[in-house]
Amino acid sequence: MFDPSTYKPISAEVTAEEVGEWTQECRRQTDGLGLRVGNRAEFTLIAPVIQPDGPAIFRERVQKAQVEAGYWEGRLGTVHDLRIGLINDDTQLLFAATYSDEFKPYLLDVIRFATPWIDHIFSGVAAGFPGLKSDEAVPYIEKYQVEAALWYGSPNPDLTPRDITKAERVSHAFDQLLDAAEG
Repeated sequence: MFDPSTYKPISAEVTAEEVGEWTQECRRQTDGLGLRVGNRAEFTLIAPVIQPDGPAIFRERVQKAQVEAGYWEGRLGTVHDLRIGLINDDTQLLFAATYSDEFKPYLLDVIRFATPWIDHIFSGVAAGFPGLKSDEAVPYIEKYQVEAALWYGSPNPDLTPRDITKAERVSHAFDQLLDAAEG
């Protein structure tokens, strides 16, 4: 895909070799829409918003959803980042996430571990949203999911949030051990 011997960078100040050090090969999900780099994938959903009340309901609920985001996403253990917001003059709701895993296991984990939170955000806001426990949830998601045309997945695409948390704990414990040895 990327051949440094023939590639011409956007800027003459950068060499093809430098670009090559950062190049990632995206591939499509094996079981749904979305791009992947290593173990990470992107998920983007753009749903219509109920008018005229949906935007006000979203704004009323978003602060509570923000307060609880870490709890619900932490239960999943695979989410690297998440963005949810109203776009296009409050006519659409954007849900964009980066996560570790394949699409279907991620979706099943969202349904299993975060239904109350997602339903709190989407119910009464996203037009036609059936609730995550509904048999219509997956078809609804598939209807409004879009695939990114360009996506960059960080320099360590194979690390999961659990891996990163574990590495931080090990690093912290090692620092404490070194501090104790010096003291």
